[in-house]
Amino acid sequence: MRTSVPPNPLDDLSVKDPLECPPLKWGMIGCGRVSHDFTQALKHLPSQSVVACAARSEDSAKAFAEKHSIQSFYGGYDGLVKDTNVEIVYIGNVHAFRRSTVEMCLLADKHVLVEKPFACSVADGEYLIGLAKERNLFIMEGMWTRFFPAVQKARNIALGAEGEEDSLGDIAKVYSDFNFFAPDHEEYPTSFVYNRKLGGGAGLLVAPYPLAAATMFFKSEPDSAKVVGQVDEDTGVDLQGAMVLNFPPTSGEKPGNSPKLPGAGVALLSWGMACESAESTTIVGAAGRMTIESPGHCPTKLTVNIKGHGRGEVGKAMVYEYPMPADTEEITKAGGFNYPNSEGFCYEAAAVARCIGAGKKEAPQYTHAETLVTLKLLEEIQQQLGVKPVGTD
Repeated sequence: MRTSVPPNPLDDLSVKDPLECPPLKWGMIGCGRVSHDFTQALKHLPSQSVVACAARSEDSAKAFAEKHSIQSFYGGYDGLVKDTNVEIVYIGNVHAFRRSTVEMCLLADKHVLVEKPFACSVADGEYLIGLAKERNLFIMEGMWTRFFPAVQKARNIALGAEGEEDSLGDIAKVYSDFNFFAPDHEEYPTSFVYNRKLGGGAGLLVAPYPLAAATMFFKSEPDSAKVVGQVDEDTGVDLQGAMVLNFPPTSGEKPGNSPKLPGAGVALLSWGMACESAESTTIVGAAGRMTIESPGHCPTKLTVNIKGHGRGEVGKAMVYEYPMPADTEEITKAGGFNYPNSEGFCYEAAAVARCIGAGKKEAPQYTHAETLVTLKLLEEIQQQLGVKPVGTD
Protein backbone atom coordinates (compact mmCIF):
# COMPACT_ATOMS: atom_id res chain seq x y z
CA MET A 1 0.00 0.00 0.00
CA ARG A 2 1.28 3.43 -0.92
CA THR A 3 0.96 5.89 1.95
CA SER A 4 0.31 9.53 1.11
CA VAL A 5 1.41 12.46 3.24
CA PRO A 6 -1.67 13.60 5.19
CA PRO A 7 -2.82 17.16 4.56
CA ASN A 8 -2.45 19.69 7.33
CA PRO A 9 -5.63 19.72 9.45
CA LEU A 10 -8.12 22.48 8.73
CA ASP A 11 -8.27 23.66 12.35
CA ASP A 12 -4.55 24.48 12.38
CA LEU A 13 -2.78 24.54 9.02
CA SER A 14 0.61 24.88 10.73
CA VAL A 15 0.28 21.33 12.10
CA LYS A 16 1.84 18.64 9.92
CA ASP A 17 0.86 15.58 11.98
CA PRO A 18 -2.94 15.29 12.35
CA LEU A 19 -2.43 13.38 15.62
CA GLU A 20 -0.46 16.17 17.27
CA CYS A 21 -2.49 17.75 20.08
CA PRO A 22 -2.25 19.22 23.60
CA PRO A 23 -3.35 17.30 26.72
CA LEU A 24 -7.05 16.88 27.49
CA LYS A 25 -8.90 14.82 30.11
CA TRP A 26 -12.01 13.03 28.90
CA GLY A 27 -15.12 11.69 30.60
CA MET A 28 -17.31 9.15 28.78
CA ILE A 29 -21.10 9.20 29.11
CA GLY A 30 -22.47 5.97 27.71
CA CYS A 31 -20.45 2.76 27.83
CA GLY A 32 -21.66 1.01 24.70
CA ARG A 33 -19.93 -0.17 21.54
CA VAL A 34 -19.22 3.23 19.99
CA SER A 35 -17.92 4.64 23.30
CA HIS A 36 -15.63 1.60 23.53
CA ASP A 37 -14.23 2.31 20.07
CA PHE A 38 -13.75 6.01 20.82
CA THR A 39 -11.90 5.18 24.04
CA GLN A 40 -9.72 2.71 22.18
CA ALA A 41 -8.87 5.31 19.54
CA LEU A 42 -7.79 7.80 22.20
CA LYS A 43 -5.01 5.34 23.06
CA HIS A 44 -3.32 6.43 19.81
CA LEU A 45 -2.94 9.91 21.36
CA PRO A 46 -0.44 9.88 24.25
CA SER A 47 -1.52 13.36 25.37
CA GLN A 48 -5.16 12.30 25.83
CA SER A 49 -6.56 10.45 28.85
CA VAL A 50 -9.95 9.07 29.84
CA VAL A 51 -10.31 9.78 33.56
CA ALA A 52 -13.96 8.83 34.17
CA CYS A 53 -16.90 6.98 32.63
CA ALA A 54 -20.59 6.80 33.44
CA ALA A 55 -23.55 4.64 32.48
CA ARG A 56 -27.09 4.24 33.74
CA SER A 57 -25.94 0.95 35.28
CA GLU A 58 -23.05 1.15 37.75
CA ASP A 59 -22.08 -2.41 36.83
CA SER A 60 -21.74 -1.41 33.18
CA ALA A 61 -19.63 1.62 34.09
CA LYS A 62 -17.42 -0.48 36.36
CA ALA A 63 -16.85 -3.10 33.66
CA PHE A 64 -15.99 -0.38 31.13
CA ALA A 65 -13.58 1.26 33.58
CA GLU A 66 -11.84 -2.03 34.31
CA LYS A 67 -11.48 -2.88 30.62
CA HIS A 68 -9.91 0.51 29.82
CA SER A 69 -8.04 1.20 33.12
CA ILE A 70 -10.18 4.27 33.89
CA GLN A 71 -9.75 5.58 37.42
CA SER A 72 -13.33 6.70 38.15
CA PHE A 73 -16.72 5.28 37.19
CA TYR A 74 -20.28 6.29 38.00
CA GLY A 75 -23.74 4.75 37.91
CA GLY A 76 -25.68 7.72 36.55
CA TYR A 77 -24.29 10.90 35.04
CA ASP A 78 -24.32 13.36 37.96
CA GLY A 79 -21.08 12.09 39.45
CA LEU A 80 -19.16 12.39 36.19
CA VAL A 81 -20.22 15.95 35.41
CA LYS A 82 -19.20 16.96 38.97
CA ASP A 83 -15.80 15.26 38.62
CA THR A 84 -13.23 18.07 38.61
CA ASN A 85 -10.72 15.94 36.68
CA VAL A 86 -12.99 15.85 33.62
CA GLU A 87 -12.41 18.65 31.10
CA ILE A 88 -14.51 17.39 28.18
CA VAL A 89 -17.35 14.89 27.97
CA TYR A 90 -17.91 12.51 25.09
CA ILE A 91 -21.63 11.75 24.90
CA GLY A 92 -22.58 8.44 23.34
CA ASN A 93 -25.82 7.57 25.10
CA VAL A 94 -29.31 7.00 23.65
CA HIS A 95 -30.45 9.65 21.14
CA ALA A 96 -33.64 10.60 22.98
CA PHE A 97 -31.62 11.90 25.95
CA ARG A 98 -29.25 14.12 23.96
CA ARG A 99 -30.67 17.48 25.09
CA SER A 100 -30.85 16.70 28.80
CA THR A 101 -27.43 15.05 28.89
CA VAL A 102 -25.63 17.76 26.94
CA GLU A 103 -27.35 20.45 28.98
CA MET A 104 -26.20 18.80 32.21
CA CYS A 105 -22.59 18.82 31.01
CA LEU A 106 -22.64 22.42 29.80
CA LEU A 107 -24.17 23.65 33.06
CA ALA A 108 -21.29 21.91 34.83
CA ASP A 109 -18.85 23.87 32.63
CA LYS A 110 -17.61 20.89 30.64
CA HIS A 111 -16.72 21.03 26.96
CA VAL A 112 -18.76 18.53 24.95
CA LEU A 113 -18.34 16.24 21.96
CA VAL A 114 -21.74 14.81 21.04
CA GLU A 115 -22.15 11.67 18.96
CA LYS A 116 -24.47 11.84 15.97
CA PRO A 117 -27.19 12.92 15.88
CA PHE A 118 -26.32 16.11 17.76
CA ALA A 119 -29.97 16.41 18.85
CA CYS A 120 -33.37 15.04 17.88
CA SER A 121 -34.78 18.38 16.70
CA VAL A 122 -33.64 21.72 15.34
CA ALA A 123 -34.99 23.46 18.43
CA ASP A 124 -32.89 21.29 20.74
CA GLY A 125 -29.81 21.82 18.59
CA GLU A 126 -30.21 25.59 18.61
CA TYR A 127 -30.72 25.59 22.37
CA LEU A 128 -27.59 23.52 23.08
CA ILE A 129 -25.35 25.54 20.76
CA GLY A 130 -26.70 28.75 22.30
CA LEU A 131 -26.07 27.46 25.82
CA ALA A 132 -22.48 26.48 24.94
CA LYS A 133 -21.85 29.97 23.55
CA GLU A 134 -23.32 31.59 26.67
CA ARG A 135 -21.01 29.58 28.87
CA ASN A 136 -17.98 30.03 26.59
CA LEU A 137 -17.56 26.29 26.01
CA PHE A 138 -16.55 24.14 23.06
CA ILE A 139 -19.29 21.96 21.59
CA MET A 140 -19.31 19.84 18.44
CA GLU A 141 -21.27 17.08 16.80
CA GLY A 142 -19.08 14.02 16.36
CA MET A 143 -19.01 13.99 12.56
CA TRP A 144 -15.70 12.13 12.66
CA THR A 145 -15.70 11.55 8.90
CA ARG A 146 -14.72 15.18 8.30
CA PHE A 147 -11.41 14.66 10.15
CA PHE A 148 -10.02 11.72 8.17
CA PRO A 149 -7.01 12.71 6.03
CA ALA A 150 -8.71 11.31 2.90
CA VAL A 151 -11.71 13.60 3.47
CA GLN A 152 -9.51 16.61 4.22
CA LYS A 153 -7.65 15.93 0.97
CA ALA A 154 -10.96 15.68 -0.92
CA ARG A 155 -12.09 18.99 0.54
CA ASN A 156 -8.82 20.65 -0.46
CA ILE A 157 -9.07 19.41 -4.05
CA ALA A 158 -12.76 20.17 -4.46
CA LEU A 159 -12.57 23.65 -3.04
CA GLY A 160 -9.20 24.57 -4.53
CA ALA A 161 -7.26 24.99 -1.30
CA GLU A 162 -3.99 26.89 -1.39
CA GLY A 163 -1.11 24.65 -2.41
CA GLU A 164 -3.26 22.10 -4.28
CA GLU A 165 -2.03 21.50 -7.82
CA ASP A 166 -5.33 20.00 -8.95
CA SER A 167 -8.93 21.16 -8.69
CA LEU A 168 -12.28 19.73 -9.79
CA GLY A 169 -13.48 23.16 -10.83
CA ASP A 170 -17.06 24.19 -10.09
CA ILE A 171 -18.81 21.31 -8.29
CA ALA A 172 -22.01 20.12 -9.98
CA LYS A 173 -22.97 16.84 -8.27
CA VAL A 174 -22.36 14.77 -5.14
CA TYR A 175 -23.42 11.14 -4.78
CA SER A 176 -23.22 9.57 -1.32
CA ASP A 177 -24.65 6.44 0.29
CA PHE A 178 -24.49 4.69 3.64
CA ASN A 179 -26.66 1.61 4.15
CA PHE A 180 -26.08 -1.28 6.54
CA PHE A 181 -28.06 -4.48 7.15
CA ALA A 182 -29.37 -4.11 10.70
CA PRO A 183 -30.39 -7.78 11.14
CA ASP A 184 -26.69 -8.70 11.08
CA HIS A 185 -26.38 -7.41 14.65
CA GLU A 186 -29.77 -6.11 15.84
CA GLU A 187 -32.81 -8.08 17.02
CA TYR A 188 -36.14 -7.02 15.52
CA PRO A 189 -38.16 -5.40 17.00
CA THR A 190 -36.49 -5.15 20.43
CA SER A 191 -33.24 -3.42 19.43
CA PHE A 192 -32.82 0.30 20.03
CA VAL A 193 -32.49 0.88 16.29
CA TYR A 194 -36.19 -0.01 15.92
CA ASN A 195 -37.37 2.12 18.86
CA ARG A 196 -38.71 5.40 17.48
CA LYS A 197 -39.37 7.00 20.89
CA LEU A 198 -35.72 6.54 21.84
CA GLY A 199 -34.40 7.90 18.56
CA GLY A 200 -34.05 4.77 16.46
CA GLY A 201 -34.56 4.65 12.71
CA ALA A 202 -32.29 5.01 9.71
CA GLY A 203 -32.66 8.78 9.46
CA LEU A 204 -31.15 9.61 12.83
CA LEU A 205 -28.73 6.68 12.78
CA VAL A 206 -27.06 7.03 9.39
CA ALA A 207 -28.54 9.86 7.29
CA PRO A 208 -26.23 12.44 8.94
CA TYR A 209 -23.30 10.88 7.05
CA PRO A 210 -24.45 11.39 3.45
CA LEU A 211 -25.97 14.75 4.43
CA ALA A 212 -22.60 15.94 5.76
CA ALA A 213 -20.88 14.57 2.66
CA ALA A 214 -23.12 16.69 0.43
CA THR A 215 -22.99 19.95 2.36
CA MET A 216 -19.18 19.92 2.56
CA PHE A 217 -18.79 20.50 -1.17
CA PHE A 218 -21.30 23.30 -1.78
CA LYS A 219 -21.02 26.86 -0.51
CA SER A 220 -24.76 27.48 -0.18
CA GLU A 221 -27.45 25.76 1.86
CA PRO A 222 -29.87 23.53 -0.05
CA ASP A 223 -33.09 25.29 -0.98
CA SER A 224 -35.20 22.24 -1.79
CA ALA A 225 -35.31 18.55 -0.88
CA LYS A 226 -37.24 15.54 -2.18
CA VAL A 227 -37.36 12.39 -0.05
CA VAL A 228 -38.62 8.85 -0.67
CA GLY A 229 -38.31 5.79 1.53
CA GLN A 230 -39.98 3.10 3.59
CA VAL A 231 -41.31 3.22 7.15
CA ASP A 232 -41.94 0.08 9.23
CA GLU A 233 -45.64 0.22 10.11
CA ASP A 234 -45.19 -1.86 13.27
CA THR A 235 -42.41 0.15 14.92
CA GLY A 236 -42.84 3.49 13.14
CA VAL A 237 -39.15 3.85 12.29
CA ASP A 238 -37.83 4.65 8.84
CA LEU A 239 -35.94 1.71 7.37
CA GLN A 240 -34.33 3.42 4.41
CA GLY A 241 -34.54 6.55 2.36
CA ALA A 242 -33.16 8.54 -0.52
CA MET A 243 -32.99 12.31 -0.96
CA VAL A 244 -32.26 14.74 -3.77
CA LEU A 245 -31.01 18.15 -2.68
CA ASN A 246 -30.79 21.28 -4.79
CA PHE A 247 -28.11 23.85 -4.01
CA PRO A 248 -28.73 27.36 -5.38
CA PRO A 249 -26.06 29.35 -7.25
CA THR A 250 -23.70 31.64 -5.40
CA SER A 251 -23.46 34.04 -8.35
CA GLY A 252 -25.71 35.12 -11.19
CA GLU A 253 -22.88 35.41 -13.73
CA LYS A 254 -22.27 32.50 -16.07
CA PRO A 255 -18.61 31.52 -16.36
CA GLY A 256 -17.34 31.53 -19.93
CA ASN A 257 -18.82 28.82 -22.14
CA SER A 258 -20.85 26.99 -19.45
CA PRO A 259 -24.52 27.81 -18.81
CA LYS A 260 -24.37 26.47 -15.24
CA LEU A 261 -24.30 29.21 -12.64
CA PRO A 262 -21.42 29.02 -10.10
CA GLY A 263 -22.24 27.10 -6.94
CA ALA A 264 -25.43 25.53 -8.29
CA GLY A 265 -25.60 21.78 -7.93
CA VAL A 266 -27.47 18.70 -6.81
CA ALA A 267 -26.78 15.89 -4.36
CA LEU A 268 -28.19 12.37 -4.59
CA LEU A 269 -28.10 10.64 -1.23
CA SER A 270 -29.08 7.25 0.15
CA TRP A 271 -29.13 5.80 3.67
CA GLY A 272 -30.74 2.90 5.45
CA MET A 273 -30.57 -0.23 7.56
CA ALA A 274 -32.38 -2.62 5.21
CA CYS A 275 -29.39 -3.63 3.06
CA GLU A 276 -25.64 -3.11 2.85
CA SER A 277 -24.50 -0.72 0.13
CA ALA A 278 -21.06 -0.04 -1.34
CA GLU A 279 -20.86 3.12 0.80
CA SER A 280 -18.83 5.69 -1.05
CA THR A 281 -19.01 9.39 -1.92
CA THR A 282 -18.35 10.72 -5.43
CA ILE A 283 -17.88 14.41 -6.14
CA VAL A 284 -18.16 15.64 -9.74
CA GLY A 285 -16.98 19.01 -10.99
CA ALA A 286 -16.42 20.76 -14.29
CA ALA A 287 -12.77 19.66 -14.36
CA GLY A 288 -13.06 16.08 -13.09
CA ARG A 289 -14.38 13.77 -10.42
CA MET A 290 -13.17 11.97 -7.32
CA THR A 291 -14.41 9.18 -5.07
CA ILE A 292 -13.98 8.83 -1.33
CA GLU A 293 -13.76 5.05 -1.39
CA SER A 294 -15.60 2.57 0.81
CA PRO A 295 -16.12 2.71 3.71
CA GLY A 296 -17.03 6.29 2.89
CA HIS A 297 -17.85 7.36 6.45
CA CYS A 298 -14.39 6.32 7.69
CA PRO A 299 -12.24 6.21 4.55
CA THR A 300 -8.57 5.55 3.95
CA LYS A 301 -8.51 5.98 0.18
CA LEU A 302 -9.34 8.76 -2.30
CA THR A 303 -9.24 8.39 -6.09
CA VAL A 304 -9.12 11.45 -8.33
CA ASN A 305 -9.61 11.74 -12.09
CA ILE A 306 -8.94 15.10 -13.72
CA LYS A 307 -10.65 15.48 -17.10
CA GLY A 308 -8.76 15.53 -20.32
CA HIS A 309 -9.95 17.44 -23.38
CA GLY A 310 -13.22 15.96 -24.65
CA ARG A 311 -15.80 13.56 -23.35
CA GLY A 312 -14.49 10.46 -21.58
CA GLU A 313 -10.86 11.59 -21.67
CA VAL A 314 -8.83 11.37 -18.46
CA GLY A 315 -5.99 13.82 -18.24
CA LYS A 316 -4.62 12.77 -14.88
CA ALA A 317 -5.45 9.99 -12.40
CA MET A 318 -4.30 9.91 -8.77
CA VAL A 319 -4.78 7.69 -5.74
CA TYR A 320 -4.23 8.87 -2.17
CA GLU A 321 -4.07 6.34 0.66
CA TYR A 322 -3.97 7.02 4.38
CA PRO A 323 -3.89 3.75 6.37
CA MET A 324 -5.17 3.61 9.92
CA PRO A 325 -2.67 3.63 12.80
CA ALA A 326 -1.64 0.12 13.82
CA ASP A 327 -3.28 -1.23 16.98
CA THR A 328 -1.12 -1.04 20.06
CA GLU A 329 -0.78 -3.87 22.57
CA GLU A 330 -3.00 -1.89 24.95
CA ILE A 331 -5.75 -1.65 22.31
CA THR A 332 -5.54 -5.34 21.47
CA LYS A 333 -5.68 -6.32 25.15
CA ALA A 334 -8.88 -4.30 25.61
CA GLY A 335 -10.62 -6.13 22.76
CA GLY A 336 -9.80 -4.18 19.61
CA PHE A 337 -12.63 -2.36 17.81
CA ASN A 338 -16.28 -3.10 17.12
CA TYR A 339 -16.60 -1.21 13.84
CA PRO A 340 -14.46 -0.69 10.72
CA ASN A 341 -11.70 1.91 10.93
CA SER A 342 -12.73 3.12 14.40
CA GLU A 343 -9.06 3.90 14.92
CA GLY A 344 -9.92 7.04 12.95
CA PHE A 345 -11.72 8.56 15.93
CA CYS A 346 -8.23 9.68 16.92
CA TYR A 347 -8.21 12.31 14.13
CA GLU A 348 -11.40 13.89 15.46
CA ALA A 349 -10.23 13.74 19.08
CA ALA A 350 -6.90 15.35 18.24
CA ALA A 351 -8.64 18.20 16.41
CA VAL A 352 -10.99 18.77 19.36
CA ALA A 353 -8.02 18.97 21.72
CA ARG A 354 -6.25 21.45 19.43
CA CYS A 355 -9.37 23.61 19.13
CA ILE A 356 -9.93 23.71 22.89
CA GLY A 357 -6.24 24.40 23.47
CA ALA A 358 -6.47 27.34 21.07
CA GLY A 359 -9.60 28.70 22.74
CA LYS A 360 -11.92 27.87 19.84
CA LYS A 361 -15.58 27.06 20.53
CA GLU A 362 -16.17 25.04 17.36
CA ALA A 363 -14.11 23.19 14.79
CA PRO A 364 -13.91 24.47 11.19
CA GLN A 365 -14.11 20.89 9.93
CA TYR A 366 -17.77 20.72 11.06
CA THR A 367 -19.24 23.96 12.29
CA HIS A 368 -22.32 24.72 14.40
CA ALA A 369 -24.01 26.10 11.29
CA GLU A 370 -23.48 22.82 9.43
CA THR A 371 -24.88 20.83 12.34
CA LEU A 372 -28.04 22.94 12.25
CA VAL A 373 -28.39 22.47 8.47
CA THR A 374 -28.17 18.70 9.01
CA LEU A 375 -30.81 18.83 11.76
CA LYS A 376 -33.14 20.79 9.46
CA LEU A 377 -32.70 18.16 6.76
CA LEU A 378 -33.31 15.33 9.25
CA GLU A 379 -36.59 16.98 10.20
CA GLU A 380 -37.43 17.27 6.50
CA ILE A 381 -36.81 13.53 6.12
CA GLN A 382 -39.17 12.77 9.01
CA GLN A 383 -41.87 15.05 7.65
CA GLN A 384 -41.77 13.76 4.08
CA LEU A 385 -41.71 10.10 5.17
CA GLY A 386 -44.33 10.59 7.87
CA VAL A 387 -42.08 9.57 10.78
CA LYS A 388 -43.26 10.92 14.12
CA PRO A 389 -40.72 12.95 16.16
CA VAL A 390 -38.69 11.27 18.88
CA GLY A 391 -40.52 10.95 22.20
CA THR A 392 -44.02 11.46 20.81
CA ASP A 393 -46.80 8.85 21.00
